[in-house]
Amino acid sequence: MGLSTILAMQLDGVSRWFLSPTSLLAKRRREYKYAVEQGSEYTALMIRQHVGGGKGLYDPKTESVVWAKIGSSDTEEMDTLLSEIMDSKKATPVIVAIEQDLEDDNNPNDYHLFLAFPPANAGLSTPAAPNLYQKVRVPLIAFCEKLAKAFKDQMTSTALCFVADASSGMGAEMLTDVVKDCNHGVATISNPAWMTTLALIVSKNTQKITTQQFETIIFALCRLDAFRVRESVGVSRTVLFALPGQACVPRLLPLIQKVFVHERHLFVYDGCCHSVEYGLGLIKKYGSSYRQKASKEEWELVSETPTVISATIPMAPLRHIRALPGTLANLNSSQASIVEAWMASVDMFLDMKSKEKKNFYTPFVCRAGFLMKRSGIGNGDGSDVSGLALKNVLEFISGSKSRALPEEVLEAAQSSLKRKRSEFEDAVQSNKLSPDEKILIEKSVFTHKSILIGEKTLLDTVQPKEDWSLKAAKKLKSCMCCLEPGQGDDEDESDDDGEGEGETTENARSETDQSNAGKSKYVDGKAQFAFDPTMFSK
Repeated sequence: MGLSTILAMQLDGVSRWFLSPTSLLAKRRREYKYAVEQGSEYTALMIRQHVGGGKGLYDPKTESVVWAKIGSSDTEEMDTLLSEIMDSKKATPVIVAIEQDLEDDNNPNDYHLFLAFPPANAGLSTPAAPNLYQKVRVPLIAFCEKLAKAFKDQMTSTALCFVADASSGMGAEMLTDVVKDCNHGVATISNPAWMTTLALIVSKNTQKITTQQFETIIFALCRLDAFRVRESVGVSRTVLFALPGQACVPRLLPLIQKVFVHERHLFVYDGCCHSVEYGLGLIKKYGSSYRQKASKEEWELVSETPTVISATIPMAPLRHIRALPGTLANLNSSQASIVEAWMASVDMFLDMKSKEKKNFYTPFVCRAGFLMKRSGIGNGDGSDVSGLALKNVLEFISGSKSRALPEEVLEAAQSSLKRKRSEFEDAVQSNKLSPDEKILIEKSVFTHKSILIGEKTLLDTVQPKEDWSLKAAKKLKSCMCCLEPGQGDDEDESDDDGEGEGETTENARSETDQSNAGKSKYVDGKAQFAFDPTMFSK
């Protein structure tokens, strides 16, 4: 095979002509893996530059000598560092990276946690501008075990709310920005780069880190990041974490749910075609290069995984669907990658909901279409339910369902939502899918069999209403074709609003699960029920 032929085969359009669907998907997945890994490394480099004084002062050649190194056997030094971190009167370090140190002659394959302390004169909050930080490298597992124990022993009144996404990042970005703008005492941490790195380590796990160790790491680092933003926590006593895009959801959500079972969880999703259109808009705006730079050299932006990477490139391949390679081969590379990332996120959601009796996964399931003011999804009369949907989700995030949100908070949230809605609508305007493209995408989605297409809503999607419930699914008594008038209109009596820090006992949760055992898997936004194809035999 000549060089010109090899180069031509690198082009996705050419590969679709010459490669079998299975070979094409394998090639694409190798490209996905490379892009995510390179993107993660580049973001880590930008973070190192930020804590090294910024572009003008940072010198990568001196990087290896500016980090204080603490080993696994340095117990006293780790304890001293831990005491400094847990001191609420001092600034908390930022998480710079989770990496192997290949220059370490003794343990080149071990993972290390790189932390950086802001200057002493910067106050308790993380400074936005670049600065010279005090840097330290510690063993990842050994130090996180100590850090996790310290946080478990610490009393806290701050709740955590985790947002998982299946909308190419649109839903998570919308909710995060609205929460910021309404200023109701909820601190936010969006798309933290260290989470993306951890998701990559979970994916390959060449060092055979155990599930329990991963759980300890995620607990320790989430609590560390939440402690870092304590000065921004107000009346709602909540820190909101937006997981880095739909690509990371399959790797991170099970771990986070396991260790933060009593905290608030929110799953925001949109239809696959809408998600593809928005994802294509991200690619058009930012390009497909993994070298994504923050719009401003500020910590909050520099420390984020770029959405164009975490929302459009799958990290957890769907290998259990035989028909998927054939249908994805009909899509171009950008469309196929977004579809697979979206499907993988929804697939994990469905898998976790199917094990609800064991894992107690009861999230606020938010349909982005409600917030985007689309008709035909639960509001067949065309009425605008976006305001009520926004109020419901804000009540959940802030843990204030039983306390009325102040009018000024709701007004600020509505104004913010209106701006974001206009921004998102403009983003997809030039990337609208043709009817034929939508059909091809829906064929790919339908290979899953458990994901319904069109305007169907996922299990337990919270319907916009004053007295909303996390358990809003209906009981399936018959299929749609033989549903009698009025049948299935009774609401589930469960009314778990997720308020506070979720001090529900396991016995109480088990009783709730048993009462919901007969629920349908899906709710049709237009009619009340929808088929689950897997429930019918051929």
